Amino acid sequence: MFMQDISRSAIQFSAVETLLSPLTTGLVAGTLVETATGWQPIEALQAGDCVQTLDGGLARILRLDRRSLSPLQETSLLTLPGGHYDACSDLILLPGQHLLIDTLDDTETDGAPFALVPALALLRAPAQPHRPQTTLEIVTPLFAEEEVIYANTGVLLHCPGLLDGANRFPEDSFFPRLDLAQARALLARRAKRLAA
Repeated sequence: MFMQDISRSAIQFSAVETLLSPLTTGLVAGTLVETATGWQPIEALQAGDCVQTLDGGLARILRLDRRSLSPLQETSLLTLPGGHYDACSDLILLPGQHLLIDTLDDTETDGAPFALVPALALLRAPAQPHRPQTTLEIVTPLFAEEEVIYANTGVLLHCPGLLDGANRFPEDSFFPRLDLAQARALLARRAKRLAA
């Protein structure tokens, strides 16, 4: 019973902290995610819907954090062109939204087969800046624990657990999370390997 109250307080604190923090992660309205009933735009989903995850199972969305991003805000978006990282079509990303990418057995990732990289690391190669002309809805699905979901048919996007809250990452993530410099270095090495 006492633990239940702590969990409830942590969720409430997380929600307040999310409202006060700058918007850097989440899925932009129009992003297609794979659900139990097929591909759906993220903004059409509701708590209780199930989404396909990397581990091959369906995970239930416990809550959806919905926020608005106005063109006047400082947050700059990126467009990942279709065809890159298995995207079937252009995908608009927030700069801090993490993608899970195959490391191609990179020796500097301690043998991890995948790593989380911030979308900002993709800027200019291949992503391009994107300036919205209208207010956009940003939706973050929250699960029982962190999940990696499929977007625009093949892009793997990280989503937080309910207790972590939107715009935050767990202290002990299952996947290694690279900072901007590490991510850019990995992507440069990866590009060279793919070009060879």
